[in-house]
Amino acid sequence: MACLLLAAQGAVQATIRGVALANDREYDLTARRHQVDYEKLWREFVAQVPPGSRISLTPGQPDKALWHQRLSEFAALNRCVVVRGSKRDYVVSVALVQRQRPAGPGVRLVVRKVA
Repeated sequence: MACLLLAAQGAVQATIRGVALANDREYDLTARRHQVDYEKLWREFVAQVPPGSRISLTPGQPDKALWHQRLSEFAALNRCVVVRGSKRDYVVSVALVQRQRPAGPGVRLVVRKVA
């Protein structure tokens, strides 16, 4: 039940942001920033984490639940398995960074290969 509620929360947030972007791309800066962040993290995830890898997630603060949900979705889309414990290939997290321009990315993906 908790998984369903978490997934529903992410779906509702994504829908609200999508509607905001569709209505006025210039006005809703928050929705635009989220979209830019998601797209940047997805490109970095695909580039750094090989398909089929076992990964553990350590989402950054703030918005820990949001980033855990998004990273779990990226893992599923890239055929990766999210695991807990020591049987993992990579540790994946999100780091907040200073935006270089108002609608630029404010996050970066941090991937550490486990030996």
